[in-house]
Amino acid sequence: MAIQYSRKEIIRRLSEQVKQGRSLLMFGAGSGLTAKCADIGGADLIAVYSTAKFRMMGQPTLLAWMPYEDCNACVKEMALEIIPVVKQAPCIAGIGAHHPALNLSRTIDEMMALGFSGITNEPFAGLYGDFFAQQLEAAGIGFSREVELIQTAHDKDIFTVAWAFNAREARLMAQAGADVIGAIVGVTSGGLTGAQEMISLEEAVKTVQEITDAAQAVNPELMILTHGGPFKDVDTASYSVQYSAAHGYASGSSGERMPTENAVIEITRQYKEIRLK
Repeated sequence: MAIQYSRKEIIRRLSEQVKQGRSLLMFGAGSGLTAKCADIGGADLIAVYSTAKFRMMGQPTLLAWMPYEDCNACVKEMALEIIPVVKQAPCIAGIGAHHPALNLSRTIDEMMALGFSGITNEPFAGLYGDFFAQQLEAAGIGFSREVELIQTAHDKDIFTVAWAFNAREARLMAQAGADVIGAIVGVTSGGLTGAQEMISLEEAVKTVQEITDAAQAVNPELMILTHGGPFKDVDTASYSVQYSAAHGYASGSSGERMPTENAVIEITRQYKEIRLK
């Protein structure tokens, strides 16, 4: 069973890694096996969210943003599979905050009761694009609910990772008390179900730095993780950290979907090379 950590303990663990000059890694897990392997490999955080379930089903992660499943019920089901096999890393629950009838405080408590050590705002409205995100916000079911989620968790002294697509969102999440900002630049590219179009590495890093500057203007102690877009493997993740002031990387498809795709395709081909006597 995963160890349940306090907010203070997680911040200390992450800060110690940074002080040693070691990049942080949050691994987004969609199955017990990948979570278990990431934990053994030394991931600093294991994030559990509905997006990961779809990608490990071989489906586009964008399905998590469509109205077909209850994202929070999905995470609760995933917790039963993932939390028992993670032995060291704190597990972070992705909570969909947007439904106006959702009691955020109660939902956070329910996730913590399952053994999670923190929460994050996923799914996030920013992925819908400016027009639809603005309509959601005008209806009271947009990004401000995500900010309220982070603020509510912070008030409970629970560790939070807050996703932000731009400087404005980063500033608001920092003001809400986020401990880590996930600087996201879009859906991860590559593989069988990844995004086909993306911005350049240079553009993506510029966005990361803008998010970092805005967040740290509010709280200089905030740690920043890069994610998405062209940051799709070790080399590009390294680039995102080396050419910005970020403290590490949050893997999603790049940590489990694409490695799984590549490994299974290759081993299958190798098995098919076996010749009969």
